[in-house]
Amino acid sequence: MNLLLLIALSLYLAGAIYSAITFAKQQRGTSLLLMTLLAAGFAAHTSSLLLRWAELGHFPIVSLKEVASFIAWAMVAYYLIIGRRYQARALPTFIIPFVILLTLTGLLLPESDQPLSVALSSAITASTLTQVIFPLHVMMLLCSYAAFIVTFVSGVMYLVQEHELKAKHFGGAFRRLPALNTCDDLSYRSLTIGFTLLTLGMLIGIIWNNQRDGRWWHNDPKEVLALVTWLIYLTMIHYRLTAGWRGRRVAWLSIAGFVVVLFTWVGARFMGGYHVFG
Repeated sequence: MNLLLLIALSLYLAGAIYSAITFAKQQRGTSLLLMTLLAAGFAAHTSSLLLRWAELGHFPIVSLKEVASFIAWAMVAYYLIIGRRYQARALPTFIIPFVILLTLTGLLLPESDQPLSVALSSAITASTLTQVIFPLHVMMLLCSYAAFIVTFVSGVMYLVQEHELKAKHFGGAFRRLPALNTCDDLSYRSLTIGFTLLTLGMLIGIIWNNQRDGRWWHNDPKEVLALVTWLIYLTMIHYRLTAGWRGRRVAWLSIAGFVVVLFTWVGARFMGGYHVFG
């Protein structure tokens, strides 16, 4: 068992418990203790990734357990960046459980005893340029997933808060959740960051395809689903800029986009095709 990853998980759990307690007490603002716990967990998590990289000889973003761990790491990194800007106690309460679930997946899933796919073997043993392109491609996509999870969380918080306002229930949920404009702003910021990373990751992946076998597109299930995801988020950005889409409509689209992201990551691997890793 990866001791450093176990330490990171323990610190994330401590952060989740502390966040839940302060959320229940309706305290506002970002706690220094919470940020310290997450930063310490992030440091242990980073060390775990680097150690595994040294052991494997390639960046650990291949198997499902490695991908889950990396997305958790990217989510913590993203929250540490935005946590000070968005002084919302509810945000870590919703985000940290995702981090814990993904970290636990990375910790408990067994090591794969299956040989690497042809595509992946070529990425690891090919030229120096291709070896750089492949991890950059995957890292960009996984970091975009982390941003889209925050977009999803922001959309859910928006819908719950809007429901409370319309029903004139100014109770616990109303007092604990961020204001509607805060949810909307966080959602849009995470959306643009995730979309930018997704676009770059897809472009780099297309270049990697061409470097490997001279083809730009394989009509692979994962490629098709990634394109569908890209189109959904492009629609959200386009209509926000041109038609002023905000609020409920964007919140529901962010949830739909997240479902497609989940299916792209987990579901597509069972559909076969060119992408059989991650």
